[in-house]
Amino acid sequence: MPLGQGALGLSVCYALAAGYLALMWIIGSILTRQYPTEHKVVWNTRTISRVTILAAVAGAGAMIKIPGPAATIALDASAGYFAAAFFGWPVGATVAAIGCFIANALGGFASWLPVLPIYLCAMAFTVTLAVFVQKKTNIIFAIIVGTIANTITCLGPWVVMIGPALMIAILPSQLIGSAVNALVGLSVATALKAAQVKKRPDWMDQ
Repeated sequence: MPLGQGALGLSVCYALAAGYLALMWIIGSILTRQYPTEHKVVWNTRTISRVTILAAVAGAGAMIKIPGPAATIALDASAGYFAAAFFGWPVGATVAAIGCFIANALGGFASWLPVLPIYLCAMAFTVTLAVFVQKKTNIIFAIIVGTIANTITCLGPWVVMIGPALMIAILPSQLIGSAVNALVGLSVATALKAAQVKKRPDWMDQ
């Protein structure tokens, strides 16, 4: 039974958001410990500059609208996936949250502003999880897991508050949008990393 959009429904959704953050921290800690070269981020001027630039890219992606079956699909999350895979999960999680905020701001979020923090936590968790899966398996599984996680965490609050019926209409667009963002972000990061390895002088590997 739906919990409604009042205090009870929001409280449960905020509890879910706290769970997303806890899972993100656990997964991120594993990445930092096992892959410190890639995921141990120092918050210096360079890192903040990267976040700022990639947040602007996420904002630009939010303005790129692809018509979907029931709603338009924005590319705001691609920068978050890219940042997590290329610069480390803390950078990616931050960029993903900022990109989500910008996308909602451009869409006029006055009516669902109380739910917005849940979406920010959900996106930060999703990109971290996707990069974790990519490190442990491959990019295909990472895209699949990122798509599923993004869809569940984004539609979850509304399912809790108003039930699943109205969510069915936007499910196809959500799945497509999630998949496109994960595909673009992770593919670009993988391609750039491969290019860096090819340009690496042979003597550096000896």
